[in-house]
Amino acid sequence: MYRVTLDTRLDCPLGRVTAAHDVTLTTPYWNLSPETGRCDLWVEASSPGRSQLESGIRALRDADGVSYFELKRKRGSHATAHVVLEETVAIETVLANGGAVIAPLRDRDGWERWHLGFADADAAAATLDSLDRRYELAVVEQTPLDDSIPTDVFRHFHEAATLLDGCERLTDTEAQVLRTAVEHGYYETPRSESLASLGDRCGVSDVAISKTLRRAERKLLGAAVSALAGLDGFDTAPGPGSDSTPHTDSNSANARPDGGG
Repeated sequence: MYRVTLDTRLDCPLGRVTAAHDVTLTTPYWNLSPETGRCDLWVEASSPGRSQLESGIRALRDADGVSYFELKRKRGSHATAHVVLEETVAIETVLANGGAVIAPLRDRDGWERWHLGFADADAAAATLDSLDRRYELAVVEQTPLDDSIPTDVFRHFHEAATLLDGCERLTDTEAQVLRTAVEHGYYETPRSESLASLGDRCGVSDVAISKTLRRAERKLLGAAVSALAGLDGFDTAPGPGSDSTPHTDSNSANARPDGGG
């Protein structure tokens, strides 16, 4: 398998909305109808604040090329919507070359990031050549996948998405403070950075830094614990065809002396 990650600027509703509004649109689920060419999407919208989110989802609802829009959920600066696009030639190009979208699509600042999978490098090259003739694009990574590449991320996609969601919930300030704390040894043993010195670096008090770090840690650790719970469930749940009948110990009260059941 051959994996390609690319950024492309498309003339599509999602790209136009994110180019004009401070909103990020992530599409974890989509379905393309071969008969009509329409694409059925579930879109996750996020913004720095509620007003930006409201502006972004209104623009998406009213955008040219959107034939159906239904707001499913809205909470704070995050929302989920069911959207149907009239056509999507770019995705059809990928599918026509035997490719597949292997991760959620993400639109931000007018650019859409794709993670694509192909049977081989030739199919990937043919797709990129065809897309490059129509759209502005930048290839971020091309990676041949073989047995040396871990497949856990594919098996545990939901858990990986949970961790990513925790990262995305960080505000810019929380992310910057956390990054600074890590880079300057706040989490090392022994610590080479104190709350006071970290506050000086960030231009705020040690009390403010402490509160910001706690908020960031709570978001990330909450996501990590949720992901760990999912991993535990995956690893311990009986698989298809497995024997889920509890093992009977030959020394138990219900065991027959001859060892039978």
